[in-house]
Amino acid sequence: MLFSKFFAGIAMASTAMAAATPQQIADAITSITQKSQALQPTAQSVTILNAPLITIGQGPFPPLIAGFADIVSTANVLIAQLPGTAPIQKRGEQEHARGLSPRGPDADLVFSAFREFVRVHQALLNILIGKAGILTTIPVIGQPVATALRGVEGVVDTIAIDIINLLQTHSNDVASDANSLGATLDLAIQSYDSLSL
Repeated sequence: MLFSKFFAGIAMASTAMAAATPQQIADAITSITQKSQALQPTAQSVTILNAPLITIGQGPFPPLIAGFADIVSTANVLIAQLPGTAPIQKRGEQEHARGLSPRGPDADLVFSAFREFVRVHQALLNILIGKAGILTTIPVIGQPVATALRGVEGVVDTIAIDIINLLQTHSNDVASDANSLGATLDLAIQSYDSLSL
């Protein structure tokens, strides 16, 4: 009995320590956004001439795949902190009565960061989707890129669900953005899966 109380206390303390503030959540999402933004020039540089260099670990695809792995790693750090985070509350009735937005600045901060991530990441994915069209004769590229994109898809889905649960006042908007990004991710994965042998 004493041990179960001790372990329950440790579990509660570790959950409390893992909690993230709205600023920390927004900063983590912004970090992921910046990593996605940084991959856009590399994705834009893909050509039919440099794409096959993936077979010798050169060209634009190895840095893209490593960049996606970095995004997944950074996202997993955020995901580990979200379960201990309390819902981000909306403004009180008195503040709302004074004409202030019912959503509150913390909820707006996290939502804005998520929406910007969706915008930037969709731009990256759309570049990759366009490049897949010129690579139909190079099937060796498909599987590694599709696998990297599936990793990103997993963390994006988890973050979106967690953000929906945290931002009840923005839940419909977050769900809409997440669904839009999910559709773009699905199309990107499908585009590279179709390049496989």
